[in-house]
Amino acid sequence: MTTSVTQDSSLIYFALAALLLPLLSFIISFSIPNRYSWTVSLLAPLLLLISFICASILLFHISSGNSIQQQLPWFTMGGREIFIGFLVDNRSAIMMVVVSSISFLVHLYSTGYMAGDSEIQKYFAMLSFFTFAMLGIVMTNNLLLLFFFWELVGFASYQLISFWHAKPKAANAATKAFIMNRIGDAGFLIGLMILWTYGGSVTIDSIHLTVIPTPYLTAAGICIFCGVIGKSAQFPLFTWLPDAMEGPTPVSALIHAATMVAAGVFLLARVYFLFTPNVLLLVAVVGSITSLIGAVSALRQFDIKKILAYSTISQLGLMIMGIGAGDPIASELHLFTHAFFKAGLFLGAGSVIHALNQASRHTSEDIQDIRNLGGLAKRMPITFLAFAIAGCGLAGIPFSAGFLSKDALLSGLLHGNFTFFIIGSLVSILTVIYTFRLIWFIFFAKDSLSLQIQKDSIADPPMIMRIVTIILAVTSLWFMVSWSPVNFSGWIYQLLQTKAVAASEIITIVSALLIIITGLSAYFYFRNRSLGQINSIASGDFGVDLIYNRIFVASSLKLADAAHTMDRKWIDGLLHVMASLQVAFAHLIGWWDNSIVDGSVDGLAMVAKGTGSITRSFSSGKIQSYILWSMLGLIIFIVWILL
Repeated sequence: MTTSVTQDSSLIYFALAALLLPLLSFIISFSIPNRYSWTVSLLAPLLLLISFICASILLFHISSGNSIQQQLPWFTMGGREIFIGFLVDNRSAIMMVVVSSISFLVHLYSTGYMAGDSEIQKYFAMLSFFTFAMLGIVMTNNLLLLFFFWELVGFASYQLISFWHAKPKAANAATKAFIMNRIGDAGFLIGLMILWTYGGSVTIDSIHLTVIPTPYLTAAGICIFCGVIGKSAQFPLFTWLPDAMEGPTPVSALIHAATMVAAGVFLLARVYFLFTPNVLLLVAVVGSITSLIGAVSALRQFDIKKILAYSTISQLGLMIMGIGAGDPIASELHLFTHAFFKAGLFLGAGSVIHALNQASRHTSEDIQDIRNLGGLAKRMPITFLAFAIAGCGLAGIPFSAGFLSKDALLSGLLHGNFTFFIIGSLVSILTVIYTFRLIWFIFFAKDSLSLQIQKDSIADPPMIMRIVTIILAVTSLWFMVSWSPVNFSGWIYQLLQTKAVAASEIITIVSALLIIITGLSAYFYFRNRSLGQINSIASGDFGVDLIYNRIFVASSLKLADAAHTMDRKWIDGLLHVMASLQVAFAHLIGWWDNSIVDGSVDGLAMVAKGTGSITRSFSSGKIQSYILWSMLGLIIFIVWILL
């Protein structure tokens, strides 16, 4: 039996097409023979483009008041029926457009960045599968099915982070990401069990209408948030994200912009009704700690991609702090803008890395270290322009989309909790500083490029890569949020149909002045400074990895050694003794069987045979035998009588 709640059933086909076309791309990419592998670079982006078009059509119709909820019976457990289905409302339709558009642009960019790679089919296949899994998270109306797609995202990320598996760092980073996400996912699964036990359902709408006792609702909210901590790289499970930079740069853009790390923020907004005030306070505290750690760590890093990675951690912390403070809509708005400008920054960094790799085939310098760069604005003008515009979005410079979304976040924090507002303001100031530092030392600082690099050959990347970065730069401007560059209550707020916190002119003016003053201060501070003699702190994350290694990893290794010793000396020893006793007992049983049992049987057989031979001789038919036995019998009789 099928149940459907929709105002336009034809929209179901667009929703299914948007979801399944990336899966089709995955299947085709693995099915094409190696000699035609070049076709994958054409088919995969094309299928993702069609998926984006379907998602855009869906958003257009959904924004007119339509919605889709389609479900089918899945299985029955404990007398309760569980349904499998999807829900496409304004929130999910917007995210579908974000995910499919960013994924399409990353696919398109990858055709230039990954050209000539020997495993190009696997790369595009897993990139498409990643998109399919994320769209599944966005569309499903069932928390159990959402958890299924949640795990598929983790699997795809493992494959993509370790894509260059010959590099030990890539393999280790993928393993670390996989394990840390499983820790959080264990909590998510426990939360589902609590909701199923006390709510009687795992369907989002049904849970919303169910009254669950507060203690169990709080426990379920905390457990689900554990899954978010792992997936969205929140304190303390955040150190996997910078290490994930070992994967190809387009993969980093997809993970950090609109897919994996965004899943946690989307989930919090989707099931916001589940969180009690105590859980929301915990969410806000964790988000504030994460945002501060990420921002300060970004200031202490020198690797281009790791600076952006810690920036992502910080921005995700801001979003989660906003949700905890009571304004999920502002966090969703920042998630939307962050997807585009962060993708632009990562792909811009990829263009820099690609250009320097082409010009430095034999250099021993780390071309991702900003201490070894500088002066690239003249050599790569288009990349610089796109990177700078996207950087303005990250820093929240006026007339950027990031300025409006951060304005929304700060307004929500001010109305929710003043302490969190102060933390959000501080993080925004730090963001301006590390963003300016990044742009300055890549594009403007004194040329520090190694002499082994052929500087004259450094240029903007191929046209297809430039087009993608330009598109992302344009989408980092204010009109992606609102036609007014100073009012964030634009079309996204209208689509979400919510009474969100209104824009505050005072906050807008103060934040704009604060950002401009911070930017100017950063310019005067960094313009005559060199990073060449500066060393980064351990791991650039306040030693969190060091704490993990000394407390958790070292303890685990000691426990493993103790377990290994006990296993080798005691358990294996006991097993060996028992095995030896069993062998000895088997030999004893064998001897008893061969010597006693078989001997007895053989002896009886010989006695019977002898007796038979003797008795058989009584009737041999020979008169001599008869006389002999008669005489023998007579002698025996006489002896018996005499005795």
